[in-house]
Amino acid sequence: MFPAGFLGTRADVLIDIVTLSFIVILPILIWSWWLAGTRKDYSTHRRVQLWLGISLGIVVAIFEWDLKMSGGIFEITKGGVYEGTAVLNWTIYIHTAFSILTTLIWATLIILSLIKFGRPPKPNSFSRTHRFFGRTGMVTMIMAGVTSPPLYYFGFIA
Repeated sequence: MFPAGFLGTRADVLIDIVTLSFIVILPILIWSWWLAGTRKDYSTHRRVQLWLGISLGIVVAIFEWDLKMSGGIFEITKGGVYEGTAVLNWTIYIHTAFSILTTLIWATLIILSLIKFGRPPKPNSFSRTHRFFGRTGMVTMIMAGVTSPPLYYFGFIA
């Protein structure tokens, strides 16, 4: 659907962008976590999380549309040595599971946090729940990021 990517593989430009975006997203998430946990700068933490959530929501929606219009992930990974193998398939399944779980946790946590925390945001009875699901979402996002390069390799390079 989209033009060929800029990394010289079988991936289209959007897949290249989404894959490389983890290099930017993960440090920003860790910085945002540090802002809230260490610096107690809850307002900046909130702004960063909202910005990331909206930005990633738009990118993921376009990415999902691209996948649908291209026939799905198994269609666009055709042509490589790992096409149809358990290695590629399980890499797709594991990455997808972490991505879906991250999306569900993050979207729910952002919505609930906007409702439960005041303006400016400050710790309250929801803080413990927020912290637990925030950490859980960080772990799932990191795992989505860690599984992205192998998926890219098996699906678009090899």
